[in-house]
Amino acid sequence: MELKKILPYLIVLLVFGSLLMFYTAFDKKTKTLVPDKLMNVLTFQDPANSFKEFNKVFALAAIGIISIVFLMGPLSKLFPAKFGHFLYMRKTLGIIGFGIAALHAIYSFIEFYKFSLVLMFIENAKFIGIVSATVSLLIFFIMTATSTKNMMVKLGYKKWKLIQTFGYVALALALLHFYLYETKPDIGLDVRPFGMLFFYLPIAALLLRVIIIFMKTPEHKTFEEHMGEKPANLGEKTV
Repeated sequence: MELKKILPYLIVLLVFGSLLMFYTAFDKKTKTLVPDKLMNVLTFQDPANSFKEFNKVFALAAIGIISIVFLMGPLSKLFPAKFGHFLYMRKTLGIIGFGIAALHAIYSFIEFYKFSLVLMFIENAKFIGIVSATVSLLIFFIMTATSTKNMMVKLGYKKWKLIQTFGYVALALALLHFYLYETKPDIGLDVRPFGMLFFYLPIAALLLRVIIIFMKTPEHKTFEEHMGEKPANLGEKTV
C-alpha cells in the first residue's frame, strides 16, 4: 500500500498514541509519566475512570486533528514546496476529526447530561462553553456533509469554499469551549502539560490564517487546487 494513502491514518494513530503515552500516563501529583496509570486505563481497572480518560483523549485528538487540517492551507501557501503536497489529506483528516468530535459530544451528552437538554443548556454553569461547542460541531458537520466534489458542483465553488473557510470560526469556538471547560476558578486553565499542545495548535492555525489574509496570498480557484489534486506552481506562493 502506498504511503500517501495511509499517511492520514498514520497521523491519526500518532495523535492518539502520543496522547495515551504523554497525557493519559501523566500523574498530576508526581508530575511524572506513570506507565501503570496508563495500563490501568487501557485495561479498565476502573471502568468509570477509563471512559472519562478516553473521552478526554477523544476531545483533544479531535481538536488536534482538525487543527492540523486548518494548518495545512496557510502552510501550503507560505511554503508550497514543502506543504503543498499534503493538501490531499485534508478531507480524510477532516472527516475523521469530525467523527471523533461527534463521539466525544455523544458520550458527554449521555454521561454528563443524562440525555437532558435542560441540564446541558439551561442548568449549565458553563453555558457559553456548551453553546460554543454545539455551534462548532454543527459547522463541522455542515463542512463534512458538503466536502465532496458533487456538493461543490451543486453549490458552486465560491459558496462551497466559503463553507469550508467558515471552519475557522468553528475552530475558534472549539478553542473557546476547551478554555472554558478546562478553566477552574481557583487555578485557571488546568490541563496536563502535553494537553496544552492541543490548546496551542488551534491558536497557531488561527494566527496563520490571519497572517495569510494580511499577506493577501492568492486563493484557490478550483476544487482540485483546494484538495491538492492539482500540482502546485512552486514558483509562486500558491497552490
